[in-house]
Amino acid sequence: MREWVAAGLLRQQGGLLRHPSGSGALQTVPLAQSGFTLLEIMIVVMILGLVAMLVVPRLFSVLDGDARSASRDVAGLVAALVQEAVASHTIHRLTFDLETNEYWVTTLSQAGGVLEESPPVGAKRALPAEVRFEDVVTSHQGLVTEGRAFTQVFPSGIVTRTTIHLEEHDRSHYTLTVNPITGRVTVVDGYVEAKDAA
Repeated sequence: MREWVAAGLLRQQGGLLRHPSGSGALQTVPLAQSGFTLLEIMIVVMILGLVAMLVVPRLFSVLDGDARSASRDVAGLVAALVQEAVASHTIHRLTFDLETNEYWVTTLSQAGGVLEESPPVGAKRALPAEVRFEDVVTSHQGLVTEGRAFTQVFPSGIVTRTTIHLEEHDRSHYTLTVNPITGRVTVVDGYVEAKDAA
């Protein structure tokens, strides 16, 4: 009886079993299967995307406060928004204020057949003091030189075709072009016209 109790304990612990009489080969008892569900993995990826979207750009700004860091910030933000939009099945809007040189993210939700814009996700970000938005060109607004411009990221991963021109205090320029299919942002030195940058 004692041998059977010991064998039962071994079975519960996922150990090796031998027949109580001592004869026969050792048999492996499998341990309980455990793992993550697809939903849990998607939630973790979404949280990591939000953390990257809110924290990493600030680190770049602290380390290198010029137009290049601002370009990296915007490029990283667009990439994070593409992942977030696909994972959460929501539309995200990246707004650029050409008067205050700030930009921020909002989400759009369907309410009664009308798209409603949420409050900004996180704090508004400002370009470094020496950098400003010279203009923004989008496929739906055209050339915007004052006021606000925006680009949208859709649940399919498609992004509004956008070209952003940054100007630094020493009159140097940077052109950021958002690929509408991949969401990838290309940054080049100089002012490149939107039609040539596309």
